[in-house]
Amino acid sequence: MQRRPEKKKKKDTRERKKDQALLRMVLTEIPERYVDLYPLARRMKRRFVLHIGPTNSGKTYTAIEDLMQAETGIYLAPLRLLAYEQYEKMNRADCPCSLVTGEEQYIIEDARHQSSTIEMLDITRQYDVAVIDEAQMIADMERGGAWAAAVMGVLAPVVHVCAALEAEALLIRIIEDCGDEYEVVRHERMTPLVFEKKMVHFPKDVRAGDALIVFSRRNVHAVAAQLQRRKVKCSIIYGALPYDVRHRQAEMFAGGETEVVVATDAIGMGMNLPIRRVVLMETAKYDGRHVRSLKNEEVRQITGRAGRYGIYNTGYAAVANGDFRVREALAEEPTPLNCAVIGFPESLLSIDATMVELIGKWTQVVPAEGWEKESIEQMLRLAEMVSKYHAPKKLEYDFLTIPFDDDEEVLLDIWYRTFVMEVREIPYSIREEVSSIAIARVGDHDSIGTLERQHRILDLYFNLARKFQPEQETLDLIMEKKRICSERIMKILEKQKLSGKKCRMCGRELPWNYPYGVCEKCHYSAYGY
Repeated sequence: MQRRPEKKKKKDTRERKKDQALLRMVLTEIPERYVDLYPLARRMKRRFVLHIGPTNSGKTYTAIEDLMQAETGIYLAPLRLLAYEQYEKMNRADCPCSLVTGEEQYIIEDARHQSSTIEMLDITRQYDVAVIDEAQMIADMERGGAWAAAVMGVLAPVVHVCAALEAEALLIRIIEDCGDEYEVVRHERMTPLVFEKKMVHFPKDVRAGDALIVFSRRNVHAVAAQLQRRKVKCSIIYGALPYDVRHRQAEMFAGGETEVVVATDAIGMGMNLPIRRVVLMETAKYDGRHVRSLKNEEVRQITGRAGRYGIYNTGYAAVANGDFRVREALAEEPTPLNCAVIGFPESLLSIDATMVELIGKWTQVVPAEGWEKESIEQMLRLAEMVSKYHAPKKLEYDFLTIPFDDDEEVLLDIWYRTFVMEVREIPYSIREEVSSIAIARVGDHDSIGTLERQHRILDLYFNLARKFQPEQETLDLIMEKKRICSERIMKILEKQKLSGKKCRMCGRELPWNYPYGVCEKCHYSAYGY
């Protein structure tokens, strides 16, 4: 009768010892100094040029000028749109440059320069000059690991790093740990930024040159629709729009085809737009977990886009919701960042354990002083989902590091099906799957929403094809379908007839920030008032 408890006790002891042994192996694989995760870079003598300053201070411009003079170089951006902007700029300046991101690539013949999103950095490839932009993102819990990897691991004798004031000490600490040299170049705003004490009343106070900031696609459409009904031509910019549509919308505003830009905080990451005044229509945003107030550094980053040098002598910041804490955020001295973010170390793949076990053990590791671990919730969630297939570890890791929103069921289904076929070696064709996608037509119900979803599907297929079926015909087909998506979205936007918020019962137009789905009249009628 007592054998079963004894067997269970022995089994628990074995499991505990195995668990402890695995944790020891993980800890052994991680060096005491994270900079030693990048041995190739440690063998180089690198010189960093830190461009430190606020927005609109010419940091990136100066770095890119040096990059274009080099024989070979890479520009690393936080957004595809910024990578695309610099790709265009360098090619216009007769500096052949290719664009390479996870979702598209334009390879220019004989190009010796590359513009990429930061996650695309190949730490085994050497360049003469590298530019790392918006490096204060090194403290971001979702993506900061990519900036840390670039600073510690990029193979270039000259590295320009552009960052906000609060990142200076943190970056210097990491560079010193690397044993590299550095110099700090300080940049000042080229135009003053003035906070307007008077609240902006929407829509009557909106003026040409304004950028109106909200924090959801729905509110961008609603604000723009309300302005369009008043015959105010608008550009719109938000994350779900394809990057080339965002680029075209920015061009229209820059060229005077539209008077106002309505955007999310996507404009805060280095977009060069001729903005006279930034108006915060909202001062709280949903960050993927909960609605929170804007951080002071976010307020500075967004409002700092006002006052384009050479066009406006002064930039203005204002609010439309009465939240004058924005004034305090602008007046406050930046708080220095004290922790960088480290991503899941790829070196752990050498350990004899499953991805679920490795990720689980990594979550138990206490980070070194001055570091935090990047969020890997999605990575663990997906690893648990496919653990039953016992895939080769490198293959599983390649799938787990493909960026997509797993809350979107259609994307998760495509990712999962492709994983299963790849692991089981079932013949499949991404090209055929993409060929079967019928791109929505302009005028279809919610065509802009459908086209945005289809573009995200094509983005995922490009990522999958790039890694597992990289035939040029397949990549070209995906790019052509994406181009059609973008063109049709642009046609819809150029009509300047966005649909705003409407009462679900009577169809009456509602204010952009109306909190309910039915108007007051219908509400009272429904309850017999």
